[in-house]
Amino acid sequence: MAGRADRMRIAVIGAGGAGACTALELARRGHSVELFDRHDEAVSQATFANEGKIHLGLIYAKDASLATARQMIEGAIAFESLMQRWLPFCAADMRSTPFYYGVHRGSLMGPDALEHHYRRCGAYHDERASALGLDYLGLGVGCRARRLAEAEYPDGVDPAPLDALFETTEHAIDPRAFAACVRAALAAEPRIQLRRSHRVTAVEALPRGGYRVVFEHGGRRESETFSDVANTSWHERLPLDRPLGIRPPGPYSHRYKFGHRIAIPVAPDRIPSLTYVQGPFGDVVNFRSNGLFLSWYPTGRTGMSTAETPPDWHALYSHAERMAVFDRSFEAWRKRCPALGTLPFTGEQVDPYGGVIYALGTTDVDDAQSRLHERHEIGLQSARRYHSLDPGKFTLVPWWAVRLADRIEAAAG
Repeated sequence: MAGRADRMRIAVIGAGGAGACTALELARRGHSVELFDRHDEAVSQATFANEGKIHLGLIYAKDASLATARQMIEGAIAFESLMQRWLPFCAADMRSTPFYYGVHRGSLMGPDALEHHYRRCGAYHDERASALGLDYLGLGVGCRARRLAEAEYPDGVDPAPLDALFETTEHAIDPRAFAACVRAALAAEPRIQLRRSHRVTAVEALPRGGYRVVFEHGGRRESETFSDVANTSWHERLPLDRPLGIRPPGPYSHRYKFGHRIAIPVAPDRIPSLTYVQGPFGDVVNFRSNGLFLSWYPTGRTGMSTAETPPDWHALYSHAERMAVFDRSFEAWRKRCPALGTLPFTGEQVDPYGGVIYALGTTDVDDAQSRLHERHEIGLQSARRYHSLDPGKFTLVPWWAVRLADRIEAAAG
């Protein structure tokens, strides 16, 4: 290991969840890593902006092959144990209340078909958890979804828009608490140099091996050479991959979606965590003392592009425009969950944040045939000692980070 480590100089492009966890795993194995990010803070974009759900496959019921659900379940079962490789991590300390799944009127799937899918997810989870000797988020809850009678609906949920409601054992972990933990771990790791505000513009293969990484920082254009490169960026991944011969496995799209946060403590029994399915609906997530997450897809998905590089959507919205998106999304959810209307918060306690989502598929989630309903054609692509990672979902970030570190070491020989 020592000899091989001496020959390796590793660049990881993108300090989101996947890049940060990959860097931490490489450092754990004794390697030194240069971690580049175009922003001024690590783990501040897509990972930071999502709802934090640690998926048990329930939402991917349109994938009848169960390939997406199986992938999610593998990542979910291992999530906590993998995070504990790199930092003191206890999912129970930052978890949401358990999710209810509401089958919204106009859903792409009916309650019976969804119930069948949920049972399949539960059976696969039990099989894999037993084989691996691991427990979903250390909670001892397994993967279950129970269809409720209307009299059992939690307080504050309007039954009128729903064909059915399921009580599940699925949880989220607060992505902002997660980000803070990962940033602290990066800062404490002497083998990782985090290069903030460094925008990588090109990776060039050198004739005698290795790569030149070209980047912009402080108005200057610079470059450095590395033996190994891992591209985990979200915004620049595709244009950096193309010159090295790596292409997406099919047509793709980028979407910009708002995930709003309300920074007030919410009692566990005051607002339920809700996911409405199957189609263009959304989530409410109760993070207890850490506040509330809220997204409503018809108003919160404000951009969609099939370009190789998505627009700089972050720069397109003023704070007032972001708050207008929040107001429309909140009102849509308040009609479905009237208990939201009782929350005492001010505009200053709202963070109307947006993030970019990349996925295969060019039609939106209201299309029953859209590839956005599947997330199993993801993972690693490599060209010699250059590696590109699409982790698919937050749930799979630690799982793929370990496999990317494995691939880097294997390619180095």
